[in-house]
Amino acid sequence: MSEKMPKDQGMWNAVFSFLFLALFLFLYFVLTDGFDRLKWIFFINTFDVIILSLATYRIIRLVTYDKIFAFVRNWFLDEKDGKMEKPSKGPRRTVAELIECIWCTGLWGALGVTIVYFAFPIGRLFVIILAVAAVGSFLQNFSQMVARIGNK
Repeated sequence: MSEKMPKDQGMWNAVFSFLFLALFLFLYFVLTDGFDRLKWIFFINTFDVIILSLATYRIIRLVTYDKIFAFVRNWFLDEKDGKMEKPSKGPRRTVAELIECIWCTGLWGALGVTIVYFAFPIGRLFVIILAVAAVGSFLQNFSQMVARIGNK
């Protein structure tokens, strides 16, 4: 079941959507020659797409689920009766909803990972480290799955 959205939340969702679009367009024009030259996009190869996909997967896991990132998630939550809950309204609620939604986190994460990968030379190393960590996660999950099947 989905919970009812507070009245002002639609406005905050629109603000964050506009922010995403503005950030995307700003960075597009900073990193490229603008609409005149889209030829650079053909130089993105399969390796780049795989590395970016794996790094985005790792960012999604890190932001949405991993314990090490819980302190950041908690900045956008309120404590009520010893439990962490989304605020009732406002921009903190929108961020909390973005963080808990893997699809939303994936979109913002993909934008961030792609920017870091293409904008900064050291960013490639960072993204490759995230991609290697993602492969490690897949291998760990696979070994646990094999162990569970073997124990049946």
